[in-house]
Amino acid sequence: MSGGLKSGLLFAIISIVAVVGFSFIPAVGVFCCGPVASMALGAIAGYIGVRWSGPTAGVGSGTLAGGISGVGALIGSVIFWIIAFFIVQNDPALFEQVLRQIEEQQPASGLTSDDIRSLINIMGPLIGFCAGLIHLLFAVALGALGGWLAVRQRPQPPMTPPAYTVG
Repeated sequence: MSGGLKSGLLFAIISIVAVVGFSFIPAVGVFCCGPVASMALGAIAGYIGVRWSGPTAGVGSGTLAGGISGVGALIGSVIFWIIAFFIVQNDPALFEQVLRQIEEQQPASGLTSDDIRSLINIMGPLIGFCAGLIHLLFAVALGALGGWLAVRQRPQPPMTPPAYTVG
């Protein structure tokens, strides 16, 4: 198994936990802390993926590691949004507040509480997937950056001057 794959799998597991955990921070978690966690973990995964892959590994190993880490962040995002919508559905006071806000914003929509409950069942995973795609893109891009940084830090062999021929 390549170093990029090992690093990606390790950081995918860490990304699931980090994105779910950081997204629960009130007010800023889902829009700030979760994406920042996926970016940081993607960059670290890319850096370590190149380091673990050996002296001939390139930026592609870092991109692979960052991409796999980003898939973990996508899964974490979906899990968070499913949990969040589950909490809204099972708290009657919170659900009534959501119903009132929807009725204020769309007074003539004609949606019943059962319709809204059905929409919430669909929207949790859908919003999680869309937000997770953003996490995935961030992790891939920064995984490539981390891989590039690891490649740049390798010791370079000394350059030899070209052979001089008289001719």
